Amino acid sequence: MICLQPCRPYLVALGLCAMSQFGHAALAQVAVRAFGMDTPSGVGFTVNTAGTPSGPALASRSVTAVAGNSSSYAQATADPFSGVVREKLGATVAASSYVVGRHAGGSSTASMSGSINLAGPASPGFATFTAVLEGSYNVVTPPPFDYASLDNSVAMNYTFRVGDSPEFHNIDPVYYFCCGPGAFSRGFSWTQLVSAGDSIFFDLYLDVDVLTVAGLSQFDASNTFKITGVDLPDGYSFTSDASGFLSQFAASVSSVPEPTSSFLVGLGLTVIAVSRRRTRVQQETLPKDQPIRKTLNAVNSDLTPTPPGAT
Repeated sequence: MICLQPCRPYLVALGLCAMSQFGHAALAQVAVRAFGMDTPSGVGFTVNTAGTPSGPALASRSVTAVAGNSSSYAQATADPFSGVVREKLGATVAASSYVVGRHAGGSSTASMSGSINLAGPASPGFATFTAVLEGSYNVVTPPPFDYASLDNSVAMNYTFRVGDSPEFHNIDPVYYFCCGPGAFSRGFSWTQLVSAGDSIFFDLYLDVDVLTVAGLSQFDASNTFKITGVDLPDGYSFTSDASGFLSQFAASVSSVPEPTSSFLVGLGLTVIAVSRRRTRVQQETLPKDQPIRKTLNAVNSDLTPTPPGAT
């Protein structure tokens, strides 16, 4: 995975900036950071970080930090088997006003990528792939500091790409400010022509920061950034790559329905039967000496739609 944002210093220190978006094996990676500072209480800057290397297994980390009246936590999980990325962060400063040297915050980064291989009939068809990023946030700051400020905020960056799609991502960080709770939801959908033997690559990335100098800032995406649909043409199926990407998701895969030949034949026979029945009924009600041509004209008139406005 090549991140759009500059690589964070703590990610460099942990050796967690080397994912490639061109690999096809399932890869998952997370990094978290929690920090706090409360100089007025005699507690200096405190920070805890953790991360996982890039690999095919489920990646999950959680850290906390406490510094006097300042505290924070950060959690992140990337599950390549179910196609879900989760993050949850919070920062709190237990004070009624802002004091220089007192703050708390957290950061989390999670990425996941992998591919599936399609199997199906010789004829190509259209497939649709969907994902969703949703969750909630809460930013509360005591007055008179209860206004929009980077000092009390949540910032989010995301990326989603699948198959031949362009890269769906935010241009600038998505900020949430004071005051009160809220929710967000972003859906992604991509449709493309596929053939048997195609390999479809998925790539998800989520990066979040929370910060507060008084009050609290929270972000909850504990079941959020996830692949929600792999809708394949009729007769198609997929297998995971060697690392089992989306193996737990395969049971819910759906196919785009197409009319079967037996259905079309049955529909045709039904139309013929109805047409013959109409002809028979009209012939039985006409006088025997009426020309056959009038019978055919009656049938044609019955089957011809009445023009709009005609009585």
